[in-house]
Amino acid sequence: MKKNVFGKVTQAVTIGALTVAAAVTVVPTATAAGTSGKTNGCYSTWGNTAFTGHCNPVTVSGQFNNWGVCDWQTDRGSGYHRWSKGFVGKWGTRECSFKVLRSYILYSNG
Repeated sequence: MKKNVFGKVTQAVTIGALTVAAAVTVVPTATAAGTSGKTNGCYSTWGNTAFTGHCNPVTVSGQFNNWGVCDWQTDRGSGYHRWSKGFVGKWGTRECSFKVLRSYILYSNG
């Protein structure tokens, strides 16, 4: 009888620990932050769930898209913005629901 009770207690503790471990690995946490490399004078910064494009200044006129790689959802962009050489400013802030893994600038001269 004692052996059986001990076995059930061990089994219950093991199941509880596995349940907690599964919950921890399934729920994403939002703790990332960073800065991309520059593309023609523009770069992207990201924090927990948001990412923003910056230009300081644009070195080649064209169209710039601030693109974010989101965790647990489809990646997204700000849409293309046409900036002239010399433009300085922040633009194209977007959000991810859970976490931004990284962001970067896409460029087109069209």
